[in-house]
Amino acid sequence: MHEPEASASVPAHAITFRSMVIAVLLMPVNAVLLVLIEVLWASSAPTALSLFYNVVFVLFWLVIANAGVRRVRPSWALQPGELFTIYTMLTLASALASIDMLDILVPTLSHLHHFEPIERRYGDIIEHVPKWLVVTDRDAVQAYYVGQESVFDPALIGPWIKPLAIWTLFVFAVFIVMGGIVLLFRRPWTQHEKLAYPVLQAPMLLVNHTGELLTNPIFWIGFSVVAALNAMNGLHTLYPLMPHIPVVQVVNFQSFFPERPWVDMGPVVASFYPFAIAMCFFMPVDLAFSCWFFYFVFKLQRVAASWYGVHGMPGFPYVEEQTAGGYYALALLALWMTRRHLIRSVRLAFGATLPDADVDERSDARLAWSLILFGGMFLMAFSLYHGMSLWTSAAFFAGYFVVSTAVTRMRAELGYPSHDLHAIGPNVQIVKLVGAAYMGKHYPKDLVMFGFYNFLTRAYRAHPMPHGLEALRIAERVGMSHRRYMVAMAVAVVLGTVAAWFGILWVFMKYGGSHITGIGEYFGRETWEQVDRWFTTPERHLWQPLYAMALGLLFSLGLATLRLNLAWWPFHPVGYAVSGSWSMDQLWMCFIVAWAIKVALLKYGGARAYQRATPLFVGAMLGDFTVGSLWNIYGVVAEIDTYHFWPY
Repeated sequence: MHEPEASASVPAHAITFRSMVIAVLLMPVNAVLLVLIEVLWASSAPTALSLFYNVVFVLFWLVIANAGVRRVRPSWALQPGELFTIYTMLTLASALASIDMLDILVPTLSHLHHFEPIERRYGDIIEHVPKWLVVTDRDAVQAYYVGQESVFDPALIGPWIKPLAIWTLFVFAVFIVMGGIVLLFRRPWTQHEKLAYPVLQAPMLLVNHTGELLTNPIFWIGFSVVAALNAMNGLHTLYPLMPHIPVVQVVNFQSFFPERPWVDMGPVVASFYPFAIAMCFFMPVDLAFSCWFFYFVFKLQRVAASWYGVHGMPGFPYVEEQTAGGYYALALLALWMTRRHLIRSVRLAFGATLPDADVDERSDARLAWSLILFGGMFLMAFSLYHGMSLWTSAAFFAGYFVVSTAVTRMRAELGYPSHDLHAIGPNVQIVKLVGAAYMGKHYPKDLVMFGFYNFLTRAYRAHPMPHGLEALRIAERVGMSHRRYMVAMAVAVVLGTVAAWFGILWVFMKYGGSHITGIGEYFGRETWEQVDRWFTTPERHLWQPLYAMALGLLFSLGLATLRLNLAWWPFHPVGYAVSGSWSMDQLWMCFIVAWAIKVALLKYGGARAYQRATPLFVGAMLGDFTVGSLWNIYGVVAEIDTYHFWPY
């Protein structure tokens, strides 16, 4: 395939002012729609996927419109660098407005002072909460939960400005550290190891090979079949007499085993998401196999636990902790494999003269370590100022960025469709290790700040750091300056945060957090009820979950060692790390289908057959995303529940 021709006025690799303006104008609309779709109606979860389908939807229509503009007025057409700038900025803004980030933080800031007068259960917590971090004004909080108010009322929005401004600085500092980490790993992962970045397959083909893709009949076959399927199922949701073909949650195999020990394996729900089959198709064969294989291994662990009579032990066999150990193992492996580069970057950052280092490498090393150090210092100072102990703050942020590095490496190398790791972050692990009883007595403010930091660690599905590294990969592929691209990314973080605040407050003040059909006040309640349990019914340190985490870490390292030394070894450590999650419960059948298709193609048709099938799967993905997004938008506009093409 050939690159599209650049116009005479704009280079193909340019990061232009107009592209940034387009992205900024789309951010508030995108934020409002995300909150309406994910929180108000809970009709879908665009940001629960590695590839945010709301952004792909926008990119698809931009590419279609741009192709028309190129025919009429070529000098007006957006070039690949501009389209990718819009894509990246909207992706980062979506991560901020996602169901796994600021949608969690905002209810956390208002929940205590709204429900304490009603429930009388948060008094011990409130006395340790800095007032400038939360919203205490009674009218503003009530407007947020009751609704029927305007976000443009100064009396109601005013009390939110100070805490949101403080948290904006905190969020930006988190992104600064992430920016330093991805800049640090950009060269070894992108240029030396040449990782595949499978998540970028569809956007790269769509932008860089527009003409070839849109004129390929195989692409349109995949697009049309899946779009028609999605449209038909959507019409069936509105008009039940219409025919439909089940795709989502077709059957739960647990229902065929109603007695112990088999019933204790938990739900085994088969779904055939077309977009997920397409995304899994671009993954390596061994990883796709490992994912569904270890999924059933974890199910059998639960069956074995029930058979041995330990099904009543809370949490056993600690699948979440085992997978958390797998994530830590992936981070350690990533650090070990790039240890020489990291040492080299430290030497360059502190002035060492290496004869084989060019100017770009020296400046990148200095910038990366400066971002990590200054961003980290701000986060530590923020935590210490608000009463956290030094050791707890250091352990929390170290654990958080280690897991972030693992998620980023996983995405860059293997393109897993969704990574969640629910409720297993470093805050939870620290409390289990030290004991809530001890921390509540000696470090109560640490527990309270863990409540605020829950928005970082509750789940890692919409984690922004992998998107940052993928953005730098895009810059390299298109020939853009990665430093200029990072400026656009910084703009997206700042203005995307503001857009997210606006979208969340607009929806909640209009509809009311206590009356929303979807998630509503849940995140705030979940957060502070956890902290309340730490204060009122504290547990001593729990060693069993930590043993499970250590076992998961050692097992993953063992898998990695065997994989490096035995070419035929079929099990991938990433498959072990991700297979005990919520997302795997939704996607396991898609992994099996995609794995079987890819194995058959490669065995009987070779690489050529795989390449010829690629447009078919890209078309299927875009058909699902496009019509599914249209159903989401229709539901928001008509204020009705429509077809849920993902997740259920």
